[in-house]
Amino acid sequence: MSDVKSGRRERYAALTRAAVLDAAKELFVAKGFEATSVEEIARLSETSKGAVYHHFSDKREIFAEVFRGTQLAVMQTAIASTGDSGQPWDRVEAATRAFLRSYVADDDARALLRQAIEVLGWSRVRALDEETALPLLRATLEEFVQAGVARPLPIDAATQLLFSLYCNAVLFIAADDSDVAGASRDIETVIFALLRGLKAPPPDSTESQ
Repeated sequence: MSDVKSGRRERYAALTRAAVLDAAKELFVAKGFEATSVEEIARLSETSKGAVYHHFSDKREIFAEVFRGTQLAVMQTAIASTGDSGQPWDRVEAATRAFLRSYVADDDARALLRQAIEVLGWSRVRALDEETALPLLRATLEEFVQAGVARPLPIDAATQLLFSLYCNAVLFIAADDSDVAGASRDIETVIFALLRGLKAPPPDSTESQ
């Protein structure tokens, strides 16, 4: 019986936490972080301030979880776009395109990204992004170098530079809502040109000799 009660409590806690995050996301997007109060989050999520603070230490932690969720969703979209077939660099371009265009399609993601650095600070934002993006970039580069389709570059340096490139790319897209599609196209052009420089030259090229 105790296991049943424990399971019910866990499910209720998970539902409450999800409701708080959903309400907070709606308010942060509509009103901004500073103009949103914990009282409003509790009211919209149909819970109490005590329940909100049971799950989160403060409003900034709520924002961090909301932001992490949107970033993870974008990464999952990018990964899903690659499929299981195709040439290695084709998969990278497909993932890059899906990653960038997710910010074009998702108004909420852009709104949260514009607030994130001011609310959380650059170091915290970078740390949150590193949880999902950095391991994927590192694994991809290692795979490509080992397979001979990428130049034998220092993995740590290349991973960090690519990570910074993608971070700044989405900031560029989110900076101005007047033409996000055009901003994404411009960024894609630049990133794809830079990625070509990472490709290993053909075996019969003069560069490889």
